[in-house]
Amino acid sequence: MCSIIVGEQNNAFVYFYGKAKGTDFMKRERPLLDERISVQDFKDFYWLKEELIKFCRKTGISYAGGKSEITNRIIEYLETGKITKHRAVRQKKLPKPTKPLTLDTVIGVDYRTYKEKKEFLQSIVGKQFHFTIHLLDFCKQNAGKKTYGDIVNEWYKEQELTSDPNYVKEIAPQFEYNKYIRNFIKANPNRTRKDAIKYWKLKKSMPGDNKYSEDDLELEQ
Repeated sequence: MCSIIVGEQNNAFVYFYGKAKGTDFMKRERPLLDERISVQDFKDFYWLKEELIKFCRKTGISYAGGKSEITNRIIEYLETGKITKHRAVRQKKLPKPTKPLTLDTVIGVDYRTYKEKKEFLQSIVGKQFHFTIHLLDFCKQNAGKKTYGDIVNEWYKEQELTSDPNYVKEIAPQFEYNKYIRNFIKANPNRTRKDAIKYWKLKKSMPGDNKYSEDDLELEQ
């Protein structure tokens, strides 16, 4: 698949795309994100979070939460015309601790400052301990279930995993840009980050997924 962006019309990117260079080309433009957009067009193209928020403000859709949550609300609106009210989840106020932290203390049963938790875990693991994104998620998912001893075990598991030279850090789905840049550079070690960003911009202006493909190198031909 190759594509040539030929200009802009009414803030919409206009480009040609086809199965091979010079053949089977069709004209298609990136649609405006408004209430007239079809569900399929919305799903086909890449949208910045800022664009999604702007659309939500115009239509009265809640734009609280992450990009994936906002996207799902917009899809629901385009499919049904209904606006689901976002209900903020009130966090339960935790009681003040009555005992010092131990490895048997259950996660999230009382209030502990970030500093207190970190210093305690560093006293067990060493100064190298820090809360990774994975560990923060682990604590959130296991509040009231697992202990600080389990956090220590999870830390060692993660460190062992990341020390593997073949380990590839998982990137959350909403961070498509980061994933594309990483995969582009890995597949094209002789090219620069600037090249990766250029092809990302070409890719995201097209319908379809935003995953890196070897065919992306033909986009500007």
